[in-house]
Amino acid sequence: MLSGNTFVETVLEAGISLFCGVPDSVFRDLCTSLDERLAPDQHIITANEGSAVALATGHYLGSGGLALVYMQNSGLGNAINPIASLASKNVYGIPMLLLIGWRGEPGTPDEPQHVLQGLMTLPHLDAMGIRHSILPPEIDSAVACLNEAVEAARKDCCPVALIVRRDTFESSATQVVADKHFE
Repeated sequence: MLSGNTFVETVLEAGISLFCGVPDSVFRDLCTSLDERLAPDQHIITANEGSAVALATGHYLGSGGLALVYMQNSGLGNAINPIASLASKNVYGIPMLLLIGWRGEPGTPDEPQHVLQGLMTLPHLDAMGIRHSILPPEIDSAVACLNEAVEAARKDCCPVALIVRRDTFESSATQVVADKHFE
Protein backbone atom coordinates (compact mmCIF):
# COMPACT_ATOMS: atom_id res chain seq x y z
CA MET A 1 0.00 0.00 0.00
CA LEU A 2 1.02 3.58 -0.62
CA SER A 3 1.63 6.09 2.10
CA GLY A 4 -0.36 9.28 1.56
CA ASN A 5 2.64 11.37 2.63
CA THR A 6 4.97 9.63 0.19
CA PHE A 7 2.45 9.98 -2.63
CA VAL A 8 1.94 13.69 -1.91
CA GLU A 9 5.70 14.26 -1.88
CA THR A 10 6.03 12.42 -5.20
CA VAL A 11 3.22 14.44 -6.77
CA LEU A 12 4.77 17.70 -5.56
CA GLU A 13 8.13 16.64 -7.03
CA ALA A 14 6.35 15.96 -10.33
CA GLY A 15 5.33 19.64 -10.42
CA ILE A 16 1.70 19.52 -9.29
CA SER A 17 0.94 22.82 -7.55
CA LEU A 18 -2.80 22.52 -6.72
CA PHE A 19 -4.88 19.67 -5.31
CA CYS A 20 -8.66 19.89 -5.49
CA GLY A 21 -11.62 17.59 -5.49
CA VAL A 22 -14.30 15.83 -3.52
CA PRO A 23 -13.17 13.60 -0.62
CA ASP A 24 -14.02 9.93 -0.73
CA SER A 25 -13.25 6.96 1.52
CA VAL A 26 -10.74 5.68 -1.06
CA PHE A 27 -8.73 8.87 -0.46
CA ARG A 28 -8.91 9.08 3.35
CA ASP A 29 -5.16 8.81 3.94
CA LEU A 30 -4.35 10.96 0.93
CA CYS A 31 -6.68 13.78 2.07
CA THR A 32 -5.25 13.62 5.58
CA SER A 33 -1.75 13.95 4.13
CA LEU A 34 -2.82 16.85 1.91
CA ASP A 35 -4.32 18.69 4.89
CA GLU A 36 -1.21 18.09 7.00
CA ARG A 37 1.36 19.05 4.37
CA LEU A 38 -0.16 21.80 2.23
CA ALA A 39 -1.26 25.38 2.68
CA PRO A 40 -5.03 25.91 2.50
CA ASP A 41 -4.73 27.54 -0.93
CA GLN A 42 -2.94 24.44 -2.29
CA HIS A 43 -5.65 21.94 -1.24
CA ILE A 44 -9.20 22.98 -1.98
CA ILE A 45 -12.22 20.77 -1.35
CA THR A 46 -14.84 21.64 -3.95
CA ALA A 47 -18.63 21.38 -3.93
CA ASN A 48 -18.56 18.93 -6.83
CA GLU A 49 -16.19 17.32 -9.32
CA GLY A 50 -17.06 19.68 -12.17
CA SER A 51 -16.04 22.60 -9.99
CA ALA A 52 -12.73 20.87 -9.27
CA VAL A 53 -12.04 20.49 -13.01
CA ALA A 54 -12.99 24.15 -13.55
CA LEU A 55 -10.67 25.20 -10.70
CA ALA A 56 -7.82 23.13 -12.18
CA THR A 57 -8.49 24.78 -15.56
CA GLY A 58 -8.36 28.27 -14.08
CA HIS A 59 -5.21 27.38 -12.15
CA TYR A 60 -3.49 26.30 -15.34
CA LEU A 61 -4.66 29.30 -17.36
CA GLY A 62 -3.67 31.72 -14.61
CA SER A 63 -0.36 30.24 -13.53
CA GLY A 64 0.66 27.54 -15.99
CA GLY A 65 0.68 25.15 -13.02
CA LEU A 66 -0.65 21.62 -13.15
CA ALA A 67 -3.41 20.50 -10.78
CA LEU A 68 -4.44 17.13 -9.43
CA VAL A 69 -8.21 16.63 -9.33
CA TYR A 70 -9.41 13.79 -7.12
CA MET A 71 -12.86 12.23 -7.15
CA GLN A 72 -14.81 9.02 -6.73
CA ASN A 73 -15.76 7.42 -10.04
CA SER A 74 -19.42 8.28 -9.42
CA GLY A 75 -18.33 11.93 -9.65
CA LEU A 76 -16.91 11.42 -13.11
CA GLY A 77 -20.37 12.18 -14.52
CA ASN A 78 -20.22 15.63 -12.87
CA ALA A 79 -16.83 16.25 -14.47
CA ILE A 80 -17.65 15.18 -18.03
CA ASN A 81 -18.99 18.54 -19.21
CA PRO A 82 -16.07 20.72 -18.04
CA ILE A 83 -13.59 18.10 -19.24
CA ALA A 84 -15.23 17.88 -22.67
CA SER A 85 -16.00 21.59 -23.10
CA LEU A 86 -12.90 23.13 -21.47
CA ALA A 87 -10.01 20.79 -20.72
CA SER A 88 -10.12 18.51 -23.75
CA LYS A 89 -7.15 18.78 -26.09
CA ASN A 90 -9.72 19.44 -28.82
CA VAL A 91 -10.89 22.62 -27.04
CA TYR A 92 -8.43 24.47 -24.74
CA GLY A 93 -5.99 21.64 -24.09
CA ILE A 94 -5.68 21.89 -20.31
CA PRO A 95 -3.26 19.42 -18.78
CA MET A 96 -4.31 18.02 -15.40
CA LEU A 97 -4.04 14.81 -13.48
CA LEU A 98 -7.33 13.12 -12.57
CA LEU A 99 -7.14 10.76 -9.59
CA ILE A 100 -10.28 8.63 -9.66
CA GLY A 101 -11.30 6.26 -6.87
CA TRP A 102 -12.70 3.07 -8.37
CA ARG A 103 -15.73 2.05 -6.36
CA GLY A 104 -17.62 -0.93 -7.79
CA GLU A 105 -14.57 -2.28 -9.58
CA PRO A 106 -15.71 -5.34 -11.57
CA GLY A 107 -15.05 -8.52 -9.62
CA THR A 108 -14.71 -6.69 -6.30
CA PRO A 109 -17.52 -6.78 -3.73
CA ASP A 110 -19.01 -3.33 -3.10
CA GLU A 111 -22.31 -1.65 -2.37
CA PRO A 112 -25.03 -2.11 -5.03
CA GLN A 113 -25.06 1.60 -5.93
CA HIS A 114 -21.41 1.38 -6.99
CA VAL A 115 -21.66 -1.64 -9.32
CA LEU A 116 -22.87 0.13 -12.48
CA GLN A 117 -20.53 3.09 -11.94
CA GLY A 118 -17.67 0.63 -11.54
CA LEU A 119 -18.49 -1.01 -14.86
CA MET A 120 -18.78 2.35 -16.64
CA THR A 121 -15.62 4.02 -15.32
CA LEU A 122 -13.07 2.86 -17.89
CA PRO A 123 -15.50 3.00 -20.86
CA HIS A 124 -16.38 6.62 -19.94
CA LEU A 125 -12.71 7.57 -19.94
CA ASP A 126 -12.19 5.72 -23.23
CA ALA A 127 -15.18 7.50 -24.81
CA MET A 128 -13.73 10.88 -23.79
CA GLY A 129 -10.31 9.94 -25.12
CA ILE A 130 -8.71 10.28 -21.68
CA ARG A 131 -5.58 8.23 -21.29
CA HIS A 132 -5.74 6.24 -18.06
CA SER A 133 -3.94 3.63 -16.02
CA ILE A 134 -4.45 1.93 -12.69
CA LEU A 135 -2.21 3.31 -9.94
CA PRO A 136 -0.11 0.44 -8.56
CA PRO A 137 0.03 0.09 -4.75
CA GLU A 138 3.83 -0.38 -4.71
CA ILE A 139 5.75 2.89 -4.36
CA ASP A 140 8.32 2.37 -7.13
CA SER A 141 5.68 1.35 -9.66
CA ALA A 142 3.34 4.13 -8.48
CA VAL A 143 6.06 6.77 -8.92
CA ALA A 144 6.77 5.57 -12.46
CA CYS A 145 3.05 5.50 -13.29
CA LEU A 146 2.51 8.97 -11.84
CA ASN A 147 5.48 10.50 -13.65
CA GLU A 148 4.36 8.96 -16.93
CA ALA A 149 0.85 10.38 -16.46
CA VAL A 150 2.11 13.88 -15.62
CA GLU A 151 4.48 13.83 -18.59
CA ALA A 152 1.65 12.73 -20.92
CA ALA A 153 -0.69 15.44 -19.58
CA ARG A 154 1.94 18.12 -20.21
CA LYS A 155 3.09 16.79 -23.58
CA ASP A 156 -0.40 16.24 -24.99
CA CYS A 157 -2.03 19.21 -23.17
CA CYS A 158 -4.95 17.19 -21.84
CA PRO A 159 -6.32 15.48 -18.75
CA VAL A 160 -4.80 12.10 -17.87
CA ALA A 161 -6.39 9.80 -15.28
CA LEU A 162 -5.01 7.47 -12.66
CA ILE A 163 -7.53 4.96 -11.36
CA VAL A 164 -7.21 4.12 -7.67
CA ARG A 165 -8.44 0.82 -6.31
CA ARG A 166 -9.75 0.54 -2.77
CA ASP A 167 -6.94 -0.02 -0.22
CA THR A 168 -4.26 1.46 -2.50
CA PHE A 169 -3.50 4.03 0.19
CA GLU A 170 -2.66 2.85 3.69
CA SER A 171 -4.29 4.19 6.81
CA SER A 172 -2.21 6.49 8.98
CA ALA A 173 -2.17 7.07 12.74
CA THR A 174 -4.12 10.29 12.25
CA GLN A 175 -6.74 8.40 10.28
CA VAL A 176 -9.15 8.02 13.18
CA VAL A 177 -9.63 11.80 13.29
CA ALA A 178 -9.98 12.06 9.51
CA ASP A 179 -12.61 9.31 9.43
CA LYS A 180 -15.11 11.72 10.95
CA HIS A 181 -15.13 13.59 7.61
CA PHE A 182 -16.04 10.48 5.62
CA GLU A 183 -18.88 8.98 7.63
